[in-house]
This record gives sequence, structure tokens and C-alpha cells, in this order.
Amino acid sequence: MGDEDREPVSLAEKLDRLFRERSRERGKALSANDVATEINIRAGEQVISGNYIWQLRKGKRDNPTKRHIEALAEYFGVPAAHFHDQRDAGTGGAPADRAGQPPELLEAMQDAGVIAMAARFMDMSAESRTAVLEMIDRVRKLEGLPDVGGAAAGPAAKPEETWRTAR
Repeated sequence: MGDEDREPVSLAEKLDRLFRERSRERGKALSANDVATEINIRAGEQVISGNYIWQLRKGKRDNPTKRHIEALAEYFGVPAAHFHDQRDAGTGGAPADRAGQPPELLEAMQDAGVIAMAARFMDMSAESRTAVLEMIDRVRKLEGLPDVGGAAAGPAAKPEETWRTAR
């Protein structure tokens, strides 16, 4: 299977594929400046620059704001989740199994900021992940938010065991 056939994984790959598809539809190359100009005209204000879109497409930047993701998604006619929907490479690109997850967790999994944090979190050691979870628990306590299982649950705990809401 060639690169054209495999499911894009990174934000840059997904954005590049959308650019190539739109360029084929138009019959001419689509530039980052073309996309930025159209997005900004539709919004009636400066939302994103062509240079930033180019950096995202080339993988030089990989942490766009929610507003940037939404603007790009609207331009290309895809849901915002398209840019961060994690795929399981072992199943040929099928979406990861999310059945039975609390709706609040599924919603959080669509947030670009949550995804960016998770991406940074994943390659840390178990000790570092525990330290980060402890810090998050402290901040939640400072904000008066409910306990969600604490760092004692550990990074290996199942999401449904640690994701609770205050109701």
C-alpha cells in the first residue's frame, strides 16, 4: 500500500491531503495564502496567516488553537475532529473504540488543547505522568473542582474509572 492509500495520521498529513484533494478539484494548486485569505474574508477579520497554515501543513507547527482548527475545518468542509481524531494503525485506520465512554470524556477528546496535552503526556515515563496528574489534581482543587480519582489512580487507570463529573 502506497502513501496515497494509507490513512493520514499527523495534523500535517491530514492538512496536506486536504490541500492536495482541493487542488485536484480546482484543477490548480491551492496555496496556504489562498486558504488564509478565504478564511479571513469569511470571518471578516484576521483569523490565520498563510505562513502559519504552511507551517501546520509542513509539520513545523503542530499545536493550533481551537479557532484555527475550526476555521480550517470549515474551509475544507470537514468536522474539526478530523484533525485530531486518533486512529488505531493496527485496525487499518479504524477509529479507536470509544463505545461506553462518558459523553463528557468524548467531548473533551475533541478539544484541541486536550489532545495537545495528551500528545505531550504519552511519551513521558510513568513517574513523570504521575507527577503531572498530581499537579493537575492540585490545580483542580484550587479551582474548587471535584476529585476525579487522583494521581493514585495512576496513568494506567481506565478512563471510565477516573473520569467523573460533579452532578
